[in-house]
Amino acid sequence: MEKRSWFVRLAADKKRFLAIDLKEFKPGLSRFIYLHTTQGYQAVMVYRFGQWCYEGSGLARKIARKIYFLLRLFIEAITGISINERSEIGEGLYIGHFGGIFIHSNVKIGKNCNISQGVTVGVKAPFETERAPNIGDGVHIGAGAKVLGGIRVGNNVVIGANAVVVKDVPDNAVVGGVPAKILKYRT
Repeated sequence: MEKRSWFVRLAADKKRFLAIDLKEFKPGLSRFIYLHTTQGYQAVMVYRFGQWCYEGSGLARKIARKIYFLLRLFIEAITGISINERSEIGEGLYIGHFGGIFIHSNVKIGKNCNISQGVTVGVKAPFETERAPNIGDGVHIGAGAKVLGGIRVGNNVVIGANAVVVKDVPDNAVVGGVPAKILKYRT
């Protein structure tokens, strides 16, 4: 994943949220208010702020880390979305629904990915903390899906609702089931 400033990544996230959610935008409601009251975007904003807090050192960042800790607890409580600041997530992250989303600290996720409600991306067992998924660009993870272990999910993959992915998935595959199997390939 290329290193860009947290602000540039957040701007790309904002652009993606607005592009996807504009069809639900109600006339008369400011885009600023609409965007900042969307639970998925709130969680992404706090995650990006957490990245900034831990990217450097100094007194300002030490103070910001304390603020981030409180913000993260608040966001987890009101949105049900837990994204560890050490996760490496590319720009353009879109979380369309709130609730039950957990992303482990060692996870790597590419650019322009969608995560639905009830998704867990993490380790298989508590003692395997280093073996977390590496997810490519343009991946859509359906509602209730679990992506577990030290696996690689390729680019432009669709993971179906309630799928349990525990093995590598090649680029452009559509997977589903428990355990997940390749159903077809995207063209």
